[in-house]
Amino acid sequence: MSRDDEVARLVSRHFKMDKPETGLPLAVSPIGPDEIAAGINTLLSGWLTMGRQVQEFEAAWAAEVGTKHAVCVNSGSSALLVMLSALVETGLLKRGDEVVVPAVGWSTSLFTVAQAGLIPVIVDVAEDSLVLEGEWDRPVLAVHLLGCPSRAVGPMIIEDACGAHGGKIAEKKCGSIGVASAFSFFFSHHLSTIEGGMINTDSLPIADAARSLRAHGWIRERSDAALAAAASPEIDPRFLFVSPGYNLRPTEITGAMGLVQVPKLEGFVAARRANHAAWCVAIDALNLPLRVYPESPGTSHAAFAFPMLIDADSHLDRRTVCGRLEEMGISTRPISGSNLIRQPVFPKVVGARVEGPTPVADAVHERGFFVGQSQEFTEIYLDRLVEGLKQAFR
Repeated sequence: MSRDDEVARLVSRHFKMDKPETGLPLAVSPIGPDEIAAGINTLLSGWLTMGRQVQEFEAAWAAEVGTKHAVCVNSGSSALLVMLSALVETGLLKRGDEVVVPAVGWSTSLFTVAQAGLIPVIVDVAEDSLVLEGEWDRPVLAVHLLGCPSRAVGPMIIEDACGAHGGKIAEKKCGSIGVASAFSFFFSHHLSTIEGGMINTDSLPIADAARSLRAHGWIRERSDAALAAAASPEIDPRFLFVSPGYNLRPTEITGAMGLVQVPKLEGFVAARRANHAAWCVAIDALNLPLRVYPESPGTSHAAFAFPMLIDADSHLDRRTVCGRLEEMGISTRPISGSNLIRQPVFPKVVGARVEGPTPVADAVHERGFFVGQSQEFTEIYLDRLVEGLKQAFR
């Protein structure tokens, strides 16, 4: 039996095992037999560190998003850190510059701004979308929260598209709108390599800076490596360092799984968007003290997760509602880190400050929650969610 036949047999056996449903999970990973076979074959190939498959994944993802360059790293949070550090490295931003950051987002959406030497200025999100909207006079970190595209406008748009694969504003895909963007390929996301992330940009200097910053600061993957080597002839170019870098490289397994996943993304997103629209209609029709968030005009929602907000005058609080849903096997979560300025870590974020009141973020912090979304969810999941919400608010 050949190696490929043996891999196929092992993977097929695993996926024939019974997998009982236990309710409405937070997420269903898109990793299937094709991805597992790609990972096993990569392990058996003997080339495990970042190499050809990562490069091919980068090219495929750049084409999918619609940018000239893509630089793969080991997580979405690393992508944010490398992206922001690359903007400083190239001089597009300088240390001490202010960056507008939404009050509702993931923790590392905030932390990486400060870690790159920039000043996070926290502002409230829009009531109708829970993301940044409107015009700003400073660079903006546009967080496409849970797949909802942020339509913020400013002198520089930097995208946190970690959960917005396939989302759009008009006909431009999330990740191709700003000067640079960051994606996550964590196991619960639309496209999954278990862990992984990507920086997308049209700028070659940003891409080159990102390539150095992800890998020790060396020149190896840069387009200008020959020029850098010529400028320092006394140093072996294999160990020539030009940036104060990190070690945030992906593995070849990331590249192998990503290459299998990219062609599937369009179908994944279409299924998630259809779920999102149907869930909004069905839950709104229940007339519960509960708000849902339909797709914003002029956008295509990426439908990473399904957020809801309990009305302020509801007779039940979030703890009670979510507790009842959990008892029925329906997993819930707070909406990301909710109002980040209310997290105990906030005073430790160097330079961060708040601009203006944050009533929407406070409401989300106190009364918001989300349930999972997946392209694998069929009508039975909506039926369970509707019945669960009716029971929870009884």
